[in-house]
Amino acid sequence: MKQTEKIKLFGDRDFGGNFDMSMGFIKQNYVHIFKALCYLTPLAILAAFLMPNLFQTYYNMSLNRTPDTFYSEGEILGMLFAYPLLMIIIFCIALYTISYMALYVKSEDGKVNSKDVWNKVKKAALPVLGASILYGIAVSIGTMLCFIPGIIVSIYLIFYAYVYINEDLGIIDSLKYSITLVQHNWWVTFGFYLVTSIIMSMISVIFAIPSYVGMIGSSLQVEFLASSIFFIIAMMIAFVGYIFVTPCLFMALGVMYYSHVNKIEGIDMQTEIDSIGANNDTQHNSY
Repeated sequence: MKQTEKIKLFGDRDFGGNFDMSMGFIKQNYVHIFKALCYLTPLAILAAFLMPNLFQTYYNMSLNRTPDTFYSEGEILGMLFAYPLLMIIIFCIALYTISYMALYVKSEDGKVNSKDVWNKVKKAALPVLGASILYGIAVSIGTMLCFIPGIIVSIYLIFYAYVYINEDLGIIDSLKYSITLVQHNWWVTFGFYLVTSIIMSMISVIFAIPSYVGMIGSSLQVEFLASSIFFIIAMMIAFVGYIFVTPCLFMALGVMYYSHVNKIEGIDMQTEIDSIGANNDTQHNSY
């Protein structure tokens, strides 16, 4: 895929402007990002293999079979490994996408080397993991208080990883700066995240169709649809679908992040001033 003209991510944009630019950025850069992330597919397949067979549970319930325990010890252990694998996949997708955008912004022509992105991911992995733990604790506390505070906190801190990777700030300062970015933009940030999440979820449903077929089929006592083979295939399709869709969400949030940063720091205006100064110098030297 041929790289087109570099997209200017810094800019003062409203909700519609951010949405349109998100679609443009995804269209231009999705293939480049996915090529690097497709190596996570084996992890998704392994997670699908380790998941306990939910379809078989539905099948047994439809036959009025009520075992002492729904899952065996081995299935429970598989679940304990499968979900962390999925979290690792999502974490890697987030870090790679955010790091890619950070290098894209600094590039002259919008071309980003995958090796440079992975190097940036390696450097940011542990600090961002620490910030993610703090983020999870803060959101959990807010959720336990009354659910709504959890939503409020999650939106205020939503850009912590973008801040850490793009700015020369520590973990705590990254969390604080995320609050600053969202402080006067909470509703538009919440609305943008909600809309993009719904769109991505609707796309994800396509990959989840086999799992829905398996659940319905096993409830109707169709033995093949309750089999382990069909379950693993269905989960493989669903989990690999996450790898396809998830980068789009982080790219969209990245577009909004750069818009919020620009509102505070006026980077696009400074760039235009520097550009005018450079042009004047060029004209002066030509005389």
